[in-house]
Amino acid sequence: MATDFKFPRLLKGRPAILWIVGINIAAFLILRIIAVVLNLTGNTHLQQPMLEWVELPASIPLLVSRPWTVLTYMFCQYDAMHLIMNMLLLYWTGSLYSSVWGGRKLVHLYIYIYGGLAGAVTYILLYALSPALSPDGAFLIGSSASLFAVMTALAIRMPRLQVNLFLLGSVPVFAVVIFIIAFDIVLGAGGNNIGGHLAHIGGVVAGALYCYMPKIRLCSYSRAPEVTATPDDTRNLDAILDKIKSSGYASLTPSERKTLFEISSRIK
Repeated sequence: MATDFKFPRLLKGRPAILWIVGINIAAFLILRIIAVVLNLTGNTHLQQPMLEWVELPASIPLLVSRPWTVLTYMFCQYDAMHLIMNMLLLYWTGSLYSSVWGGRKLVHLYIYIYGGLAGAVTYILLYALSPALSPDGAFLIGSSASLFAVMTALAIRMPRLQVNLFLLGSVPVFAVVIFIIAFDIVLGAGGNNIGGHLAHIGGVVAGALYCYMPKIRLCSYSRAPEVTATPDDTRNLDAILDKIKSSGYASLTPSERKTLFEISSRIK
């Protein structure tokens, strides 16, 4: 019996974070397949030029000739471990954000793009203003700045949310995010990719601005009328949020997760 299979149905109604992760994985596979083809045809020397068409250049004149890289760089990874670590953290933080604020909205995409753009501006300005850094041959690739924006927004919007970590037990999500940011700063200060790590700080700033400056929350404005929570919705939501704060999101039953998602999808 034939099965009616359509790819869009796989992600229909899914949190926007899954679309973002899917785009990153697809971009990685495309870049890798092209690299394999170049290797098999004896054109290994074209791999770096191929990457430079999606990487963000530190050189402003080169950026002017490739303006699309402001967007493509934030959806591309070429190293497998870089992809895996970024996507695991992105899915984790995005899922936690969705658990309370709703996953069908494009909130993740807006924060993600804001973080990527802020990271790009930080990176370019750093090379333009620092006499110790040369923009020649310097390129930025990866979703890390966007990831840091999503993590920062999560920590600010739900600082007391508890997450269960191996060997550590229940830890506030705010502490986890602060540790990741601090570790990245220390790692970047002693490495040879200081520009890339400082671009992550641009993502942190973008995530904070998204939370504290409503005017840049484009996804918060809708022509549809707001839905007011019923007394039962409010009571159920408060009970679930209290459980999340005390025991972590993982402690919720499937029924409670479904209720949480349905309520957060109906109200703002």
